[in-house]
Amino acid sequence: MNHKLFLQYLRQYTLQALERAGDDPSLAADYLEEIKKPGIFSKDRHEKRAALDRATKVFVESRQRSLYVVLKSLGFDDLAKEKL
Repeated sequence: MNHKLFLQYLRQYTLQALERAGDDPSLAADYLEEIKKPGIFSKDRHEKRAALDRATKVFVESRQRSLYVVLKSLGFDDLAKEKL
C-alpha cells in the first residue's frame, strides 16, 4: 500500500466529511458511514478503502469529543489548529 496516497485520501475524506457536517464530529461520522466503499475496479482502491475505514473508525469512536481531539488523533495537527 502506498502510504502517501493513503494520507491524501484520508485528508480528502476528512475534509469532505467536515464540509458536509459543518465541523460536527458526530454528523461527520454519520456521513462517513454512508459513503460507499470503493469497488473492485476503482483506482487505488486499497488506499481509499483503508483511508475511509480509518476516518470512519476515528470519527465514530470520537462522536462526543471535540473536533480538535478528533483531528489530532487522525494526525492532522495543522488542520486541528486551523479549526480551533
